[in-house]
Amino acid sequence: MEERYPFIRFVIDAAPFLAGAMALIVLLSGTLSACRNGGVVGFIGLLLVVGLAAVVYIVVMVRVESLKVLLDIESNTREQLAELRHSRRTPAGEQAA
Repeated sequence: MEERYPFIRFVIDAAPFLAGAMALIVLLSGTLSACRNGGVVGFIGLLLVVGLAAVVYIVVMVRVESLKVLLDIESNTREQLAELRHSRRTPAGEQAA
């Protein structure tokens, strides 16, 4: 069966890198902001930024997993349809080759 949706498959394969890059950008920008504030406020800000970076990573990965599920559903549906069409062509007493 042919592979469909090559761009979506590329995004799924590149997702861990993209999610990590996005989380790293959030973490670095938040760290710079926390360093400017300094003191207790900066430390609390840094903790919040670390949490936000983790949330960004998780959200991106969850969206990618949902894309994987949709592609799996599409692929399984196509395979079942092909099997159904093949079984209708084969007479009842014969075996499929």
